[in-house]
Amino acid sequence: MAGMNETPSGERVHIGFFGRRNAGKSSVVNAVTGQDLAVVSEVKGTTTDPVKKAMEILPLGPVVIIDTPGFDDEG
Repeated sequence: MAGMNETPSGERVHIGFFGRRNAGKSSVVNAVTGQDLAVVSEVKGTTTDPVKKAMEILPLGPVVIIDTPGFDDEG
């Protein structure tokens, strides 16, 4: 079995966070990763591009956590 640093992204479980703008997706991503990975702001639409973090979550193993831009009827 390959180690985390040797596991290609395509073979990892991808976990994406999707929802309306300013719903707290970036805050959840930061909590899950234990890092200030995603910018958190009260301004709607702060995240404009997906933010990805490769890490290991037991018992899943190597995963990619993805913070996505929000969506709603206004944007």
